[in-house]
Amino acid sequence: TWFPEVAAFYQGVQKELKASGIDLQAVFGPGAAAFNLPFAAHTLNLGPVVCCFLHRDSQNWPQGICPAMAVGKYDHTRSGHFIMEEAKVALEFKSGDIILFLSSLITHGNAPLAPGESRMSWTCWMAGGLVRWLAAG
Repeated sequence: TWFPEVAAFYQGVQKELKASGIDLQAVFGPGAAAFNLPFAAHTLNLGPVVCCFLHRDSQNWPQGICPAMAVGKYDHTRSGHFIMEEAKVALEFKSGDIILFLSSLITHGNAPLAPGESRMSWTCWMAGGLVRWLAAG
């Protein structure tokens, strides 16, 4: 993993939740263990024209890494850029690209698509409420 401390923390949260009687179900089922990532939440947005306004995911665990992946038929050189406001960066984001970032701390979104283009997304995160609930005992 690129973020071993974060991955270990996420796995610890899931283990503590399970010990507390809350068993988060594997997203892809037991037959797809390689795809069962340590994130407590996943969103699959099937669009077909996915575009997010600039925002921060304030309910996510602030120190948590959030992967986001886009797939679809769009010209990444002209549309669908991944935007990070504070850094003043707009990244060309090809279909299949994945970015890992702090979604609760970085204002982010995407550029609109051109007419006739399609885009879908998959994101993963750790809800800050789960971490706070465990910390509160």
